[in-house]
Amino acid sequence: MNEAEPEPSEPERNDPVSEGSHTESSDTQGSGSRDSDRKNPEVGLRGLPAWLVPLLIGVVTITAGLFSWRAGQLASSAAYEDRQSVGQTIKQEQLNVQAGLQTVNDAVGYVSYRADFAEASALDGVAVELAEQGLLESSEAASAEAADKREAATRRAESVGVFGQQSILNQTIEAPDEPVPFDIDDQLAANKADLSTGITSPGVLNPQDWARMADDTRERVRLLKWDTLLLLLSVLSYTAAELAPNRQVRRAGFVVGSVLYVFVVFSAFTGSFW
Repeated sequence: MNEAEPEPSEPERNDPVSEGSHTESSDTQGSGSRDSDRKNPEVGLRGLPAWLVPLLIGVVTITAGLFSWRAGQLASSAAYEDRQSVGQTIKQEQLNVQAGLQTVNDAVGYVSYRADFAEASALDGVAVELAEQGLLESSEAASAEAADKREAATRRAESVGVFGQQSILNQTIEAPDEPVPFDIDDQLAANKADLSTGITSPGVLNPQDWARMADDTRERVRLLKWDTLLLLLSVLSYTAAELAPNRQVRRAGFVVGSVLYVFVVFSAFTGSFW
């Protein structure tokens, strides 16, 4: 007789031990994947060596230090330019005061000069009257005295600096009996020119140019400070690219840090740095 074959057993369904083992294995794999994703930057930045981001952080940090050093140099230059502007402004005001005092003295001397010429003109009138009366010798004496007064007045005015030799020579040729004209504004400008070109003069003074240079230098310092701040933001972005657990965050940090660094370096070295 044929022995009864055993009935096939039903497939195991929902074995708790097997299911638990499978779940634990999946969790272990997922946890290991996350740990390796967190520890290995190449997972988030495929194709890039693991040392690249730390190297970029170091480069950006050094560049920020270079910008800070250059900003300090420019700040010192701005302070020097400010001192030059203030110093030349003081010297310029001193020259203006000296020129003004000299012009006042010239004006006083010109008043005396005109008084002598007025007296000489009166003597000329007396000489004419004496000549009409037939007193020729007295007339000639009065004319000679008038000429002497004009000559003495001219020498005195020249000695105190009221006129230059060229002005007196021109007047002698054109109208010797008339006084040399005097314009106080022209005299003030001439005195300023003499004081600024003399042996003891400080030379050409341009306080406004120094002030503009100082303002431009301070603007460059301000731009370098902003560039340094952007470089620090680039360091933060690279740090996120190195340490963030999320791939997208690491990728975004790398892109933002690189864009910031390239932009700042290009704008600084084509403008404010030099």
